[in-house]
Amino acid sequence: MNLPNCRDIEIWTSFKKGEASALSFIFSDNAEKLFHYGLKFTLDRDLIEDLIQDLFCELMEHRRTLGNTDNILFYLLKSFRRKLMRKLKTEQRTEHTINFEEQAFNVEWSIEHELISNEISRLKNNCLIKALKKLSSRQKEAVYLRFSRELDYKEIANIMDISVEACRNLISNAIKRLKQSISANEKNSVIGFLFVNEKIPH
Repeated sequence: MNLPNCRDIEIWTSFKKGEASALSFIFSDNAEKLFHYGLKFTLDRDLIEDLIQDLFCELMEHRRTLGNTDNILFYLLKSFRRKLMRKLKTEQRTEHTINFEEQAFNVEWSIEHELISNEISRLKNNCLIKALKKLSSRQKEAVYLRFSRELDYKEIANIMDISVEACRNLISNAIKRLKQSISANEKNSVIGFLFVNEKIPH
């Protein structure tokens, strides 16, 4: 089986059947993405690596009883986030111990970030980066999952444990806040370019 050319549901099915090549492919294709996602919540690299290893060990152990999925990254992100949140809450590794669900989600936006096209000028990039940093932690996470990981609203809502409507509102408000943070001359070209295919719910 040529795994890189297979659909996620086919790869996942092979993994559930115990094919080592499928497990290896899933790990190599997603471990780094999980690691970078974890870094948005904590800088404890050892903790993140341990949880990723634990996650894949658990998947291997229970593979025959796992549900099906046509989006492996979504499945892994949801499982990994749950493990990470539980661990951070237990060990209180976050500064936001009063309301843990509002923990800092730190995205180091850069000129080279996935959200930003190389065709946009450095000046406009800097303007957008500053606007992105002003978003709330949950807005940052939702925007990251939507535009960096290209997940749909239902998947993001599932990962963040909120309703689809709340997810739509979260991203809609984030986009509106970005627009408000960018000058009138720049917002149409920058935000319009980034979110040209995004329908903002009313």
